[in-house]
Amino acid sequence: MKRLLTVFFIFSGILLLSGCDDTTNLGSRALIQAAAIDYDNGYRVSALLFSGGGSGGDTIDASQENVIKVTGFGKTLSEAVDAVSLADGKEIFMCETKLIILGGGFETESAIDALKTLWNEMRVSLNTPVCCCDSAEMLTDLKFTEGITSAEKPLSMINNAYELGAFPKTTLLDLLADFKGGVPTLVPYFTESENGRGMTTEDDGKTALLCGSRIMNDGKFTNVFSAYETRGKMLLLEKSDRIFLNYNFNNSEKTCEAYGIKIKSDANGKITVSAKFRTRQNSPLPEEERKTALCELTKIIEGAL
Repeated sequence: MKRLLTVFFIFSGILLLSGCDDTTNLGSRALIQAAAIDYDNGYRVSALLFSGGGSGGDTIDASQENVIKVTGFGKTLSEAVDAVSLADGKEIFMCETKLIILGGGFETESAIDALKTLWNEMRVSLNTPVCCCDSAEMLTDLKFTEGITSAEKPLSMINNAYELGAFPKTTLLDLLADFKGGVPTLVPYFTESENGRGMTTEDDGKTALLCGSRIMNDGKFTNVFSAYETRGKMLLLEKSDRIFLNYNFNNSEKTCEAYGIKIKSDANGKITVSAKFRTRQNSPLPEEERKTALCELTKIIEGAL
């Protein structure tokens, strides 16, 4: 028995040592945290990446000192990512990418080839969130005061809005699966704003605002929806069955949650909405107030048709 245990520990030690021999030093890698992709007769990739070349050496610390932005251009997305690698001088890894940002040019150029490349060649997780912006690079230029990289603040904004049922949380898998099934996808949409003093390190208060959503249909962006319209689209596309409502009742501002929402339409296109309602304290709404809340919910859905 002792002999078997000795052989086991020796063999385990050999495996551990051989594993160390196979590992790549972090300083020789570039880990892309956010990839912004714009298209104009070719792909421009603006990448936020952790690099061992910063003041932290080979250690990733909680600062932006070893987070750098590198851009690359190519006729294909693969060429653009290769250009990023050449510019940084390190091998690119995208398996830890937290956010994909699709920008200008994808109204006329299909994004599907780029999305397939991210999955098939770059090994980006299918669960990676995707958002959009008129200029994807803009989001990589902002230095948010929250989070280690500029990828984390937009991602937390998407997560928080999704939890409230107000905005979609769209992944790479959603876009590829919906394209395959021939159905549209709702993608969270950011714009540049100047009302975010303190959110970034910029003195002018420039920041990004999660302002609505865009439809991607057949790989191309079409309609833009406001934040108000997006809430209705979430329900119509069955991306959510709950929403928080703000309405006026007896000359007072009220808030409640509508859940278990069901939408039916007749042959003439007239819709009927039903739902359950509860207060912030998780108690049911009085009947009179419930009617007011249902009217507000119906108004939101009709505005998204």
